[in-house]
Amino acid sequence: MSARVIYLYTYKKKGGCTMKDITLNRKNEIEEIVTKILLDYDFSKEPSVDIVTIVRKDGFLVQKADIPMDVTGYLAVNDNEPVDEMGQYNRLIVVNTKFKNPDNEESVVLKKSRFIAAHEYGHFILHKKEQKLYAHRDDDKRENPEELEADYFARSILMPMERFKKCNKVIDEILSIFGHEKAEKLRVEILSMVFEVTRDKVKKRLGDISELKIANV
Repeated sequence: MSARVIYLYTYKKKGGCTMKDITLNRKNEIEEIVTKILLDYDFSKEPSVDIVTIVRKDGFLVQKADIPMDVTGYLAVNDNEPVDEMGQYNRLIVVNTKFKNPDNEESVVLKKSRFIAAHEYGHFILHKKEQKLYAHRDDDKRENPEELEADYFARSILMPMERFKKCNKVIDEILSIFGHEKAEKLRVEILSMVFEVTRDKVKKRLGDISELKIANV
């Protein structure tokens, strides 16, 4: 059995559905890693994290491509040779430009592209180790430990804990005049717009923070 399986545990969601997740300890570790990466990040220009600028500082070329729908993106690292024709980069993140959007969500290409880039970067930060050559391809099936970790990393870096909580607190005050159901829907919409991520990722981040808050009380 792989040692990485220790990062998995099961929990029950609403409706009795049981799903896999990484442990709270691992989530806290990833939060600390992200905090260090964003330590000197300047949020004064815009509220959302410019993930492309961050990965470029780590030597990555980010490209969009029209690739098969079942591949969301992939990561390639070659510390010995360039990964691009111009010979400028040894690291590459490719993001698929084709996305399903059943809910007709606004700016879905931008939002999903940002998340995929952050997810692939998460694999590099969390899983590359010391290999000179490293490659990873992703699809929508993300149930193994490394995929769950990269997903959590992406949520953490695109919606930084303290900044996300501060925004949420301001939104609380604004939405206090609305009924609960309408307020929660508006909350998700506003956070999705501010952090430039999909509504689904916002909901998961709200769950992340609630879970960590309860666990650390």
